[in-house]
Amino acid sequence: MPPSRRNISLLLLILLLDLIGFSLIFPLVPDLLEFYLKGASTHSLDRWLLPITDFFRSLLPAERQSEPELIILMGGVLASIYSFLQFLCSPLWGKLSDTIGRRPVLLITSAGLAGSYLLWAVSQSFTLFLLSRVFGGVMSGNIGVASAAMADQSSRSGRTGAMGLVGAAFGVGFIVGPVVGGSLAGIRLDQWMPDTTVLHPFSACAIGSFILSAGSALLNLFFLEETLSPEVQKDEKPGNPFRSIAEGLRVAGLRRVLIVNFFYILLFSGFEFSVTFFYKLDFGFTPFQIGMVFLYLGLIIALGQGGLVRVLAKRMTEKKLALIGLIMLPPALIGLSHSAPVVWLSLLFLFPVSLGSALLQPALSGLASLLSPVDRQGFSLGVFRSAGALARAIGPLAGAYLYWVLGIKVAYAIFAALLLMTLLYALTLQDPRSTEAGDPKEV
Repeated sequence: MPPSRRNISLLLLILLLDLIGFSLIFPLVPDLLEFYLKGASTHSLDRWLLPITDFFRSLLPAERQSEPELIILMGGVLASIYSFLQFLCSPLWGKLSDTIGRRPVLLITSAGLAGSYLLWAVSQSFTLFLLSRVFGGVMSGNIGVASAAMADQSSRSGRTGAMGLVGAAFGVGFIVGPVVGGSLAGIRLDQWMPDTTVLHPFSACAIGSFILSAGSALLNLFFLEETLSPEVQKDEKPGNPFRSIAEGLRVAGLRRVLIVNFFYILLFSGFEFSVTFFYKLDFGFTPFQIGMVFLYLGLIIALGQGGLVRVLAKRMTEKKLALIGLIMLPPALIGLSHSAPVVWLSLLFLFPVSLGSALLQPALSGLASLLSPVDRQGFSLGVFRSAGALARAIGPLAGAYLYWVLGIKVAYAIFAALLLMTLLYALTLQDPRSTEAGDPKEV
């Protein structure tokens, strides 16, 4: 196997292990938060939590102030905190990777994620669990850096196909992670070792995530080769995320990509977060069954990004791929919101939602890369991921609130209408491969 192909395979495996560990928690969130909120009144570290939960409860309508609704809203807050930290740190990791290389930054982030999962494994209190998620959010800059490493090893014409491989790793992570998480949720290490004072019902899940990210770090340490050429490394200090995004917005073509990606991620993350609770409360699914739904979603995304995108990218431009993906989302979301309690009908509507996302994300990543100079791939893709993380910081909270104030049908109708507006704006995206435009200019 040629070194570059071997390195690409290793890079994808490293990213996949981290993504499985990351997505392992998805089907656990409702039961996980229920466990921590029930123990808040007895654990000394969590005394601060009760007034906070009372405040969030007051934000809900009187008829929706029961425990399940509170758990949904708290879950949205937790997801938003994690994503906001991704927003703050992704440009830092991206620009740092332009300076010292992709490999050391990927090693730092994988090892950091492993440390955050180890803390979760012994977090009997919500406070410690929150600290583990904060540390994990700081360290979750590997996706943007891995995207830059893939761009380092691809031609301009193959850029979107390379981003599709990263997206395929994302899809496979979504396949395997939630299934593993739902399965490990049945392993009660705290019952196997009742004398311990640190283990809890989800310790097995946390240890599973730790093993995956630790394995990712070891593969990097012993086998991965640096992808960034020394002649394009830049001696720059990492900037703050607000300034980095502002700098990215000054590049005309990249600005439009960032705006489209921001609103797509904002709306899709609201859906992505709420759909877990939709299946728990409207369909009565267990964590394992919810994991099976994510398996279905992940299969579609993996096949779409790993296969379909690579085929279509040879026949059409990134802009056309992005527009097709956006067109598929609004009607499918409206149909999904009316599908309960018919499981097969909900899965039918989830298909275009997943496929549209599978086409859209690598197309936008490819555009962001193509519209950036070769020596700023890490920075540009870091800013791209950072803007998406800012959207993910807002989306779950907005989605959770709209879900419980207006109901799923109205909430998803709002998502669909805003996605249509995003589609109209996406018509203004530049098409660098169709025009063979030169380097983007500052405006």
